[in-house]
Formats: sequence, C-alpha cells, structure tokens
Amino acid sequence: MSSSRLGLRLAVCLLNISEARRKYIVENVAKAALLEKNGQKHAEVSVLNIFSDQEYNRSVITIAASVAELGNSILAACLEAFQSIDMEVQE
Repeated sequence: MSSSRLGLRLAVCLLNISEARRKYIVENVAKAALLEKNGQKHAEVSVLNIFSDQEYNRSVITIAASVAELGNSILAACLEAFQSIDMEVQE
C-alpha cells in the first residue's frame, strides 16, 4: 500500500530544551517549529503541548507533523533554541 492510500503519515517529537524561566524563549522555540522559512505557518505541523519545569529550568515541547515536514520543523526549533539560550550562563 502506498502512503496516499493510508492518508497523511504523522510523527511526533518531544523536544527538550534547557529553558523554562524565560517563557518568551520557550514560546519562540515552539513558534519556530510552526513556521516555514517564508514566515507562513506549516500546514502539516502542530505544537501539541509545552511543559515547563521552573525548578529545573527545562521544557519539553511536543511537536507533531507529517513525516515529510517533521525534520525541518525540529531543525528550525533547535536553531532558535541554540540562538536564544546561552549554555555558558544557563542554570
């Protein structure tokens, strides 16, 4: 069977980042997962949940997407996290 007969194939990623206390950074990482390079929202990508633990200063962002789009979405979110979180000073 081809994937077109089965419908859209989905995958999920639990992206862990070392930030929870600065909510805007967590939100920006989640937004980066949702947007294409041109700034438009990916039609086949959703952020299902964001869990932040203030005490440990860690967050988990649950991203669901088509198999074809998940890798690009995760890469965009990781790049945003890398640019926004300075691990030299991170608690």
